[in-house]
Amino acid sequence: MDIRFAYAPPAWAWALGGIAILLLAVAAYRHARGRLSPPRWALLVALRALALAVVALILLRPVRMEPATAATGRAVAIVVDDSRSMQLPDAQGVESRLQRARQLVGGRLRPLLQGDFDLRVFAMSDTIREVPSEDALTGNGRGSDLGGAVTAMTERAAAGEFVGMVLISDGATSTPLPAALGTLPVFAIGVGVSGTAVDREVRDVSVSDVSVVDSLAEVTAHLVSHGARDVADVRLLENGRPIEVRQVRLPGNSQPVRERFRVAPARTAATVYTVEITEASGELTPVNNRGTVFVPAPGRPHPILILEGAPGFEHSFLTRTLKNDTGLDVDVIVRKGRSDRGEPTFYVQGAASRTAALVNGFPRTREELFRYAAVVLGNVEADVLSRDQIAMLLAFVEQRGGGLAIIGARSFGERGVIGTDLGRVLGVEARGAGAINAAAAASSRQGTRIDVTGIGQQHPVMQLDAGPEASGSPWSTLPSLAAAAAVGRTRPGAEILAMVSGPAGEPQPLVAVQRAGRGRTLVFTGEGAWRWRMGLPSNNLAYETFWRQALRWIAVQAPPPVAVELDPPALGVTVPVSVRVVSPTFEPISDAGVQVRVEEPGGTSRTITAALDPAEPGLYRASLLTLASGVHRLDVDATRAGTSLGRTSLQVFAGGSDPEFIDPRRNDAVLRRVAESTGGALLRADGLDGLPQRIRTAAASPTARLVERDVWHNGWSFVIICALLGTEWALRRRWGLR
Repeated sequence: MDIRFAYAPPAWAWALGGIAILLLAVAAYRHARGRLSPPRWALLVALRALALAVVALILLRPVRMEPATAATGRAVAIVVDDSRSMQLPDAQGVESRLQRARQLVGGRLRPLLQGDFDLRVFAMSDTIREVPSEDALTGNGRGSDLGGAVTAMTERAAAGEFVGMVLISDGATSTPLPAALGTLPVFAIGVGVSGTAVDREVRDVSVSDVSVVDSLAEVTAHLVSHGARDVADVRLLENGRPIEVRQVRLPGNSQPVRERFRVAPARTAATVYTVEITEASGELTPVNNRGTVFVPAPGRPHPILILEGAPGFEHSFLTRTLKNDTGLDVDVIVRKGRSDRGEPTFYVQGAASRTAALVNGFPRTREELFRYAAVVLGNVEADVLSRDQIAMLLAFVEQRGGGLAIIGARSFGERGVIGTDLGRVLGVEARGAGAINAAAAASSRQGTRIDVTGIGQQHPVMQLDAGPEASGSPWSTLPSLAAAAAVGRTRPGAEILAMVSGPAGEPQPLVAVQRAGRGRTLVFTGEGAWRWRMGLPSNNLAYETFWRQALRWIAVQAPPPVAVELDPPALGVTVPVSVRVVSPTFEPISDAGVQVRVEEPGGTSRTITAALDPAEPGLYRASLLTLASGVHRLDVDATRAGTSLGRTSLQVFAGGSDPEFIDPRRNDAVLRRVAESTGGALLRADGLDGLPQRIRTAAASPTARLVERDVWHNGWSFVIICALLGTEWALRRRWGLR
């Protein structure tokens, strides 16, 4: 028996209450202690304390939790899936699923239930609404929110409106089911064909990060065939124009087959890629035979700061390469030497708006440093940076989310910057002695041969285009490095992308990447990579490609002061919009006003307000519902006290996939989970005869809605109090007390 108190105090209140009751009982007989023997005095105190305790417990209102009873005449909700998937053929293939659902309501459920219950019909899609009859169902609902429908009806049942729910659906759901579905008993009836249907679909179309790999990208799609093993033609379209057709063998057992396509998105405009699979004979629906992914137009270039420990060939080649990259905005500081007064001198080159802060060889404040998305330290020794500057760089990576690249053999030597506190955010540890494999190119080809690891072969930093006629890895054709620094152990969580032979011939990391806080770091232990440029034909861009991709990779994830995140939305499905607002020093701002202007494909616009998430400072959330297919532009503006904190824009493609038609066969597993987790059952359309009794039984079961029944509201409570007080009064009189 589940008994609790309606006004349950905390444990400390129970203790204080017990002490207070005991003190009151003692105080009531404090004058009688000398007139009575100790046993008699203790008995009277105990009786008074018990009486006070019973009264106190009654005031806390003890209740018993028990299921509400089902009563004849109470309502049952008949909820019918009214989404677009209900227009697909039923199991017999002659009528639609919606027609079959109407027949079940009018021809079977009404005659069966209306003698015992009041019946009310509801249409369920992305929302739930009551309809006058099953004839009002249209099958035009944008999505299927099964979990939301069950939750909404459970809340209404808690007010005594329903004792049960009958759900007619094909089991398609465009939103995930919640972990808890409530206690209203749901009896589900499935419509539609199950595992024997023939259908092809394109799922999970994605594109690699084109902001890193500028020239080529990879479009990936998963192709699925249900019910038939066959070979299908698959087309790739770029902005609606076919650019590749291939044949793909499909196993036919609902096992996805992954296909990859190499593409070259436009560098000046947005690009839409679509993967299509040809329709099969007798296919359930062709709606899911295509999937779309969107590549937005390039945004603003990422500001990069390069700090070189001394002039050199690498500096000249690297800066020239990066300055020709339209995706990067590069500032350079080169330490030249010392003045007549012994002070270090620097060569500074970059944007006029930023170079004034660099004349002393490093940004002066966190705000000036945090303007950059990435910092490159080339052949920098520990004495180049002060302790405060190193602390600023650590905050730049871990708090601001910026990228840090350490390159050049001297950076990893005995006096290198790897030996400072910066080493904790790098992928490799310092070796101590900082040994260098300084063999020359011709005589040390084996010593500096680059081996790309398995992880590196898939990583965007290491993707070199070898050309259609090349054989083997393009890394094997590169000229030798001048040297490679020996480093220590790999840190936990680091990824080694390439290896090179160390001083004693042992494998040494050449390229390693690591996530640190909110940022990324990269180390390149080689020296003389400029030889790649000088030793290869002029049309070979391996040097330029590697360094552009490496620095873009560490820079692209650095967020602006106002950053917006949004997954590609499906039509008719509400998706969350997250906006993070920080100060110029990247401290969270929790008192901003955040407005999100949404421009739809047709040119219409609307504005939604993002509200602060109380669980995370500086994070604002909103919800976006898209009903039009195409590119949507989001312009986010954050203000505080009338002052702008920053603006940002984001383009997303809505309708690239349709979750309503992912595996359009009847999903009995979803229907069974909904039914059994609420105390109901999954029923067959020809097995409904015992449904009225099932509803009455389930509504009164422990899984049904629980109600409170007062335990104290009976004659026994009065009898106990009277017995305690009466006994105390009788003993008092007998022992000479008034």
